[in-house]
Amino acid sequence: MDPVEHTVEDGPPAEAGTTYRYVDMVEIGAWFGIGHRAVANWRTRYADTHPFPEPDVIIGRTPGWSRDRKGEIELWAAGRAGPGAGGGRPRKER
Repeated sequence: MDPVEHTVEDGPPAEAGTTYRYVDMVEIGAWFGIGHRAVANWRTRYADTHPFPEPDVIIGRTPGWSRDRKGEIELWAAGRAGPGAGGGRPRKER
């Protein structure tokens, strides 16, 4: 699957009386019972072979995703390579 062209633009202001809420890597990590650093690692480790869904918003340097994308992120996680899929260090022989 070819990567989709991705652009980052300044977002429009919210309408008066509206605040948009997004989830960050801490909350995504909580969905999976892991820390936010693990989510950050997912974003970089699988960038070439199984890219993590692009964020909907970036506040400063913090990415955010719409809560409505939880299913998409869960599908992404289910499709990533499991432990040991990348080879890694061979086990010691006993």
